[in-house]
Amino acid sequence: MWIEHSVRSCSIYDKLYPGSAKFTAGSASTGMYRGLRLWEAAVKEAGSLKQEDVIKALDHAKIAAGPGGPAEMVPGQHHVRMNMYIAQANNGKFKIVKSLGIIDPRECMQGIK
Repeated sequence: MWIEHSVRSCSIYDKLYPGSAKFTAGSASTGMYRGLRLWEAAVKEAGSLKQEDVIKALDHAKIAAGPGGPAEMVPGQHHVRMNMYIAQANNGKFKIVKSLGIIDPRECMQGIK
């Protein structure tokens, strides 16, 4: 399901914005899309635009499909659990060489005492 969603999203983007600016993770467009959809899910659940209501609902917001697959907030962290990939670039195209699956975010505490 998510692969079809990603392909459809890229196709729509390419028609709207022809040229060299591509819809890629490196351009931050996929993260922005994911963030807006998670916010949308939280607003719908909260039934409100009040900041405190949306924050509570955002703590467990999920999306079933998006660029790279489903994503969900990790309760208490405000970080996202999502699919991760290792890809190789060749002539402006990316080839997934390894799918790492859904990865939990880990806080980097290096250098903090």
